[in-house]
Amino acid sequence: MYLILIFEIVIVTCLIGYMIQKYCSKDVSIYVKGMALVSWLINFLLLLFLPFDIYITYRDQSVGSISNDYLSLAETYQILYWTNFILCWTVIPIMQEYEESVELDKRDKLKKALKNNVRFYIIISVVGIVFVLAIFYTGQAQQCGLGTFLKSMANSFGVALIIVLLGYGLVIIPKAQMRTSQLDVQMKYLYFRTASINGEKDDAHHKLLETSMKVFQIKDQRFDNDDMMYYLNKCLNMIPRNMHKILKKEEEKRKSQILMTITGAFFKNKGPESVEEMMNLYQEIRKNSLEYKRIKAQWKENCKSAYEMEDIIKAINSQEKKVQFSFKKPREGTFAQKLDILEWHWLCVIKPQLKVIISLTFGILSILVLISEVTIFMGTQFTIFGLPLRYVDGLLSISFYSFIPLLYIAFCVYYGLFKIRIQGFYGLYGDHQTDAPSLMFATINFSRVGAPLCQNFLNMIKLKQETAFRYAMGNIELLPIFGVSITALMPCLLIVLCLINYFDLFDKTLQLIGMKQFIFNNTFSDRLIFEGRDALKLNRQYFERKMKPEGWSDSSEPYDIELQQKLMY
Repeated sequence: MYLILIFEIVIVTCLIGYMIQKYCSKDVSIYVKGMALVSWLINFLLLLFLPFDIYITYRDQSVGSISNDYLSLAETYQILYWTNFILCWTVIPIMQEYEESVELDKRDKLKKALKNNVRFYIIISVVGIVFVLAIFYTGQAQQCGLGTFLKSMANSFGVALIIVLLGYGLVIIPKAQMRTSQLDVQMKYLYFRTASINGEKDDAHHKLLETSMKVFQIKDQRFDNDDMMYYLNKCLNMIPRNMHKILKKEEEKRKSQILMTITGAFFKNKGPESVEEMMNLYQEIRKNSLEYKRIKAQWKENCKSAYEMEDIIKAINSQEKKVQFSFKKPREGTFAQKLDILEWHWLCVIKPQLKVIISLTFGILSILVLISEVTIFMGTQFTIFGLPLRYVDGLLSISFYSFIPLLYIAFCVYYGLFKIRIQGFYGLYGDHQTDAPSLMFATINFSRVGAPLCQNFLNMIKLKQETAFRYAMGNIELLPIFGVSITALMPCLLIVLCLINYFDLFDKTLQLIGMKQFIFNNTFSDRLIFEGRDALKLNRQYFERKMKPEGWSDSSEPYDIELQQKLMY
């Protein structure tokens, strides 16, 4: 049992380290990555221990005594939970604000981080006081200690977050697999994403250009304050190299007497007069520069996927059974032809059919999870995922029947967490585009759903015996205000959330009220499909001329060149 558990911990640790390294930008500090690794690992350990916990509980019931494994696991749960609790509610939020701060002195950065978090703690304290009064009013003060109260609050928040994310993941994951099983539909979606990202990239480029103009106008100024000179150099380093040409061209126009009268009002800028103003300018250009780099990376990756999909669709009726990729070097060697044939069968035949099977499997699991969550609200003893556990025996069997549904629920929740991107603020971005504050933001949310996921799963399988997890946590559903109302009412709301996400009402509502930055994904549009297709046609010739067959050059920026030509003329 312990060898299997150690093996799982090693595998999970390696995967977490790989994911953090894949998402983090190069300038993220090693201690930030280390904190994220520790917090993510603690969160996943809670999930890994749960199947073994269920097995130990059934085993001890059969012998009629509590084993040392049970007690040791309960103590481990206590250590993991309170370590995770302190990290995700105190340490990591302070680290997030610390990394977001631009002050030069570390003490000033720490003071600002503490100051920004004090507001959050005040709100939490006020809410806590209200519920403490409610506890005394309902006569439950003797049954509830401080530890139980804190666990109940954290569990309530976690369950609410889980239900929101499940409402998204249970619907979108099967839909995404079914959509990508049809190559023509996937091609249309890539066309749509191309046009959508082009629009976002245009906006991000314009914002960065405006901010860069403010910096470029004061680049030759000499400030008496060394801190202001430091921030000025930092601002100049944030301007992309290809944008310097545009700014120099605009500066030459500005110096012209004729254009001076036309554009004088626009370019009139006294520049920052204090360190605080220079810091604000640096924060603005850093934010805009980072957003532009992220969207540019998404644009490159989307174009790459779109061109590859076009090549795959063209090769469906190929007599040679070979996919001729536009931007990949052809294979060479003895087994090249056989590998090309295998690749053609995988991409054109097997993979689309496999995605249909995966989509149907995920769809069935989503329905079963939805029914199981609703049974929590109904208060019935009927259980779907807990039924096989009553008729199997042995570590492997019990671990299998408990781990598979738990893994899928966790996958749906974490899928939603990876998709949360507050535009202009935080989110997880691939291709090394995630900065330290965004990584800390994701770590906070990851850490706050681990223990509630375990509690929610135990409620779904309806074990009559007390597991080591529940023994360690205590009755965190004791409080009617928290435990019963949240853990029983929220699963019922899951049906509404699933319907909202199935018909894309969530994204449409946010767009309607002007809160697009909180949208999980963009709404499909036929108009953008044609725009994306035309944009890819225009860019394909440029890529074929400029790109190397082995990969994608970072200097390629056809969309920026079009913008430059518009600005120059």
